[in-house]
Amino acid sequence: MTWTIARKEIVSNLLSYKFFIVLLLIVLLVATSLFIMHRDYRQRMADYQTIRPKPGERIALVAPNPLSIFAKGLDDAITRSFEISPVGIEVRAGQTSGNIIYSFFPAPDFLYVVRVVLSLVALLFGFDQVSREREQGTLKLLLGSSISRARVLAGKWIGNYLSLAVPFLLVTLLGTVVLFLDPEVRLSTGQFARLALIVTLSLLYLGFFLSLGMLVSALTRRAATSVIVLLFIWALFVFIIPNLGTLLARQFVSVPSVRALSEKRQQTWTREVLLSIKDQSWQSHMRTISDENDKLAQDYRLKFERLVRLSRDINRVSPAASFLDASSEIAGTGIGEESRLKSEVVRYKDSIIDQIIADQGSGRRDAQYPAFIYRPRPLAEIFSAGALFDAVWLAFFNILAFALAHVAFVRYDVR
Repeated sequence: MTWTIARKEIVSNLLSYKFFIVLLLIVLLVATSLFIMHRDYRQRMADYQTIRPKPGERIALVAPNPLSIFAKGLDDAITRSFEISPVGIEVRAGQTSGNIIYSFFPAPDFLYVVRVVLSLVALLFGFDQVSREREQGTLKLLLGSSISRARVLAGKWIGNYLSLAVPFLLVTLLGTVVLFLDPEVRLSTGQFARLALIVTLSLLYLGFFLSLGMLVSALTRRAATSVIVLLFIWALFVFIIPNLGTLLARQFVSVPSVRALSEKRQQTWTREVLLSIKDQSWQSHMRTISDENDKLAQDYRLKFERLVRLSRDINRVSPAASFLDASSEIAGTGIGEESRLKSEVVRYKDSIIDQIIADQGSGRRDAQYPAFIYRPRPLAEIFSAGALFDAVWLAFFNILAFALAHVAFVRYDVR
């Protein structure tokens, strides 16, 4: 009987204008997102080919991540150019997005489309599943038979979820196939697996909002009331909590400003230059400048990571934050990847400084420096760093929302 109700919901959706509007919306949004982000990726790849370091140059630079087409995240920051000098690391722009619109609005990547727009679409599939049928009188007739309310709710959920998930998967698959016809976009087997995980998390995320819509529908008497309540909850989960969490975290963790760090580095530089003029020993002072800059960077990184952890813990009240964090980390464009890259750049800088000091001591002038090689974090490390918890937490949100919807539906007065 559950599948009979599910089929009835699917047929009802297929015959409604709402389904065709949603299908058109999914096609337009996913296609537009992939088109825009694909062009952005090609531009950044062209920049990379132009500025990539020549053999022997003291520059740390990584190529753009093709998964940034789906999850842009912090890929602009990760692909910056880090030039190693005798006194530290100079950060340059690297391969940044040429679209200045991204300075004012979020990048319209796949994650943004799912997190903001399709979550609202999922709510539209669930907001009237109970209250509308009560208003029409069909719910009373349906529950008058021997079928249990649990089966009715499960059938409605399955039917509406398939009506949303199947078009979403087909459009995403078709868009991805078209995207990879471009020879410049190449994904490894591991990156394909990461993309599949991101799509799986997207389905979990949409399932939560469908369950949430059915929960609120089972708590209200009118579909119009359900819409108002759900819009408020959607704005709270998608926009307010993720931004509020960061603001609250800053009240408990103090992170020095970039300007303060720059002034401190300048003071160290001035002091050591004056001392080197006095004792005519530049090599030791170069080492001192490098070590003190490393200590400043390490202190800043520890405080910043503490801020990020606290902010994430607060933001996990919202499934949108868990979805965004887990997906961007899996794609290799999250905060964790950027932090690891910076640590590797510092190690590379220390090895270059050692070689510079050795070359100056030996009087060598034509030194060739090793190339910077960076290997992204494996999935096992990403999961252990928090992505697995976010994925399980997202699944828990799904189970909790459906369980609460079941409890509310069992107690629902159909009169």
